[in-house]
Amino acid sequence: MIDGVIEHKKQKGKSLRLFKEVYIYFLSYFINAGLSFLTVSVLTHYLTTYDYGIINLYSSFLIFLMPFVSGGIMFPISVEYFKRTPEQYKIFFTNAQVIPIISLFLFTLLCFIFQHPLGQLLKVSAVWIWIMPLSVWWIMINEAVMMICRSRSKATLFLLFSVGKNVAEILLTIGLVIGLHWAWQGRLLSAAVAPTLLGIFCIYLFYRWHLIADSINKSVIRKIVLSSLPFIFERLAIFVLGYSDKYFIDRFDSKGTDEVGLYGLGSQIASIIYMVIISLNSAYYPHIFKTLAGGLKNKFDRTTGWYIGGLAITIGAIFIAIPLLFRFFIGGKFQDAQPYAYLLSAGYFMWGVYNALLGYLLYLSKNRQIFIISLVGMVASLSLNALMVPVYGATGAAITSIVIYSLMAGMCFMYVRKYFLLQ
Repeated sequence: MIDGVIEHKKQKGKSLRLFKEVYIYFLSYFINAGLSFLTVSVLTHYLTTYDYGIINLYSSFLIFLMPFVSGGIMFPISVEYFKRTPEQYKIFFTNAQVIPIISLFLFTLLCFIFQHPLGQLLKVSAVWIWIMPLSVWWIMINEAVMMICRSRSKATLFLLFSVGKNVAEILLTIGLVIGLHWAWQGRLLSAAVAPTLLGIFCIYLFYRWHLIADSINKSVIRKIVLSSLPFIFERLAIFVLGYSDKYFIDRFDSKGTDEVGLYGLGSQIASIIYMVIISLNSAYYPHIFKTLAGGLKNKFDRTTGWYIGGLAITIGAIFIAIPLLFRFFIGGKFQDAQPYAYLLSAGYFMWGVYNALLGYLLYLSKNRQIFIISLVGMVASLSLNALMVPVYGATGAAITSIVIYSLMAGMCFMYVRKYFLLQ
């Protein structure tokens, strides 16, 4: 009897801690979304659409570089935290960091070699090309700290770190863009300096958390490289599906970089849906995995319907809010971005439907099928953008996002139906 009461209290304590952590993560996502929108609002009153286009082209290329500079180590160092003893993990973590450092030197060299074509592609001078790999490396270090915070259940530190990073970036942006009138250069500089300053604190945390070993082992590094390679492709898929369209617009739309600026703004408004999806996934995936482990078969769990229904309500609210957001918060030069905000929000909704169904394939460990969906999505995205953008401009890219995410959601449903619903 007493043992039962004690066990009940322990379970209740765990549930309360889990609820608190989920709440803090939700809070951090929404605060950061608000800070991001505040930054966007400020920039649209002080930058031209061409400036904003350069910012989008440059930041998108950083996302392209991320999987190559990181070497795909982020997911393995997250998973291995729960599989190894503290001493074993310290060795694993230290050896894993060698891979990005080697990649940093390699891609810095490549940026020096190809500085002229890259400068023409991104509309920036050589110095901005040279610092790209280093900027990406510092961003990776920041993400590693936030990932370890989640693994160590340090939700409050995660909140303070992630929000603090954005606050520092906003303050630098205001000082450089508004105070010094450095236009797009000020925004790019603030995005590079903030992760660097916090990155120094990150390295201190690595030592404080006893994650840095005294030596490295080539055989361990080799194993980490092999296990990390698939995640380079997974991260690359994010770039192709969510960011490559800006380069098609810059190349084929008659308004070029100016239209990239408008499209990029519409994308950032639509990213509110993205933030909601990421927040929902934090609670939805653990719940769906637990439910499926309990023996649910031949039907969807009702929370899948709630998930999609919640997204539908959210997108309805966004559609109502978009005219108000543009009227009261967005600068006059950017008003033509409204149609992109509507279309890209619809695309994110279909991506949310895909995420709701993806949980079933993740539980069934259907990695091959998930890979096929991603590959088809990438090839279809590049092909359709190449066909649509020259004819319909940036609107063609926005329509492509709806088609591609709908295709991926449809493929995911067919696989779930085959492996789960028909069994």
